[in-house]
Amino acid sequence: MNKLYVIIMAGGVGSRLWPISTQHKPKQFCDLLGTGETLLQATYQRALHLTEAAHILVVTNKQWSHLVMEQLPQLLPNQLVAEPMRKNTATATLYAINKVANLDMQAELVIMPCDHVITDTLRFKQVIKTGLKYIRKKDELLTVGIKVSRPEINYGYIQYLPEAIEEQVYNIKTFTEKPTKEIANAFHRSGDFLWYSGIKVVSVATLLDLYAEHLPDTSQLFEEVRPYLNTEEEERCIDKISPQGETMAFRQAVMYKATDKVKVLWGDFGWTDLTLWGEVYSTHDKDYLGNAVTGTNVVMYDASNCLVEVAGDKLVIISGLEDYIVADSPKGLLICPRDQENEVKNMLLETKRQVGDKYL
Repeated sequence: MNKLYVIIMAGGVGSRLWPISTQHKPKQFCDLLGTGETLLQATYQRALHLTEAAHILVVTNKQWSHLVMEQLPQLLPNQLVAEPMRKNTATATLYAINKVANLDMQAELVIMPCDHVITDTLRFKQVIKTGLKYIRKKDELLTVGIKVSRPEINYGYIQYLPEAIEEQVYNIKTFTEKPTKEIANAFHRSGDFLWYSGIKVVSVATLLDLYAEHLPDTSQLFEEVRPYLNTEEEERCIDKISPQGETMAFRQAVMYKATDKVKVLWGDFGWTDLTLWGEVYSTHDKDYLGNAVTGTNVVMYDASNCLVEVAGDKLVIISGLEDYIVADSPKGLLICPRDQENEVKNMLLETKRQVGDKYL
């Protein structure tokens, strides 16, 4: 009997990919790479390599529920985990695992964000299989770490001990949130660090125990409503308890506290986190001049090494630009040098101050 459930986390806004990603249609619902498939749809297809369709849940905010169902019409209503309030990943994940626990307390989980690109699906499946084999023997949480290939300041880092506990599984020494450039360079040179991917492998029982220990009040709220999940009473119950749930990231609520119960699973399967325009550019197919273009009517004339994203069929002509980002949507137009991608968030803060968030 299949005990594996996959929980897809699809609740972020992705503001650093504005104007293609907005609060009305975040990046997970967009085709950023011009493949004809949104990030959510690609992640769902990846999940089908791990388990059956009935065992896939999608977590999102209620305001985007219609986008999930439009893009994944095969989902049944009880496979949609729609938060009424944005409470960050700790409460969102707890909601989803309680829905699974209502169905099967012996279930195993793979929890994964939907803003990743994974190029080697077969290798990804093998890594997850290795992780599942491990958690069947030990009541621990595995977080997938990715080999560090450059000094990246926008990712979290995991320092691991070099001697493997078992195949691809290592003890964790430290966690570091987005470091400075100097520290990221040191991490890269040392070879002792992995990137935090956000992908987790764990049993329902183990994760519920970790929540009960480290986030007890919110855990108790969901335990009380668990009998009503996957029923007609679910929405009413969740609406009632949601304001009381803590607003915190999963890694801060559980992982950083439960260090004796968290291990890192080495993953090497062509992973990219589409957080910034630079990652979109590096992953995107390019023409012979290094231009990465998404859009049905884009003409590149005397331009090179540019990333161009155009939503819809607008005719856009790019001339005389080198190493630029040009992103156009009904909500706005962004034109900036590629090496200023880390400034997009600050640009939006200034934009919000001047004109409000109508276009964000």
